[in-house]
Amino acid sequence: MKEYLIFRLYGPIVSWGEIAVGENRNSFSYPSKSAVIGLISAAMGFRREEEDKHLMLTNSLSFGVKVFSSGILLRDYHTIQTPGKSKFTHSTRKDELRDKFELNTILSSRDYRMDSLYDVCIWKKKDSIDLENIQKNLNQPVFSLFLGRKSAVMASPLFPNLIKEKNLFLAFQDYEKKLKENFHNQNVEYFFENKKLNSKSIEYIWEDEESQFSEIRTRRDEVLSRKRWQFSERKEFYKMEKK
Repeated sequence: MKEYLIFRLYGPIVSWGEIAVGENRNSFSYPSKSAVIGLISAAMGFRREEEDKHLMLTNSLSFGVKVFSSGILLRDYHTIQTPGKSKFTHSTRKDELRDKFELNTILSSRDYRMDSLYDVCIWKKKDSIDLENIQKNLNQPVFSLFLGRKSAVMASPLFPNLIKEKNLFLAFQDYEKKLKENFHNQNVEYFFENKKLNSKSIEYIWEDEESQFSEIRTRRDEVLSRKRWQFSERKEFYKMEKK
């Protein structure tokens, strides 16, 4: 039996960054590992400059996600001011816009997903990590939590739950069952059911635990440096089930 920590992510809009090219900032259809590690780091009270703590979480945790609905794509077009040619090097965006040289305007786009619903699972690679402590902080986060961007706020509690099971898929099933029971016991409507109806399939994405009939993918979202925004590639497994 293995111990898994599972929690739910739901919001009106989310954004899971891909590799940024030019003025386009695309969003993947499901959370990246770096986004999940960032969310946990915020809950734990880790600041961006505390790079060793971010890397500790990255190297100590494995990651998986169950996609109930990847949501509807929303593309936000807006303009950005950029400075003209300058002989100075600017340390911040604020300094850049204060430059005496003429400012130019470019068109930029940001992608979001609307009405997405995911269950995220983490488990230990190293015994030194404490899943129970992470669960506690997800219930009472130190910093505010967002779904990829500060404009992407949460519309639901995380409902973190520790589950012991033989594999990831059984753990996801147990989590869903316990969540429904908890809503029923509190006489609260299980509103998540309606959020799953606009999708005809369920997707599973995970790392480390091989499974039969799974596809192998590569994604560049393993944190190397938070301060320098550097990421490395990792392999993940993919499986889709029809409802």
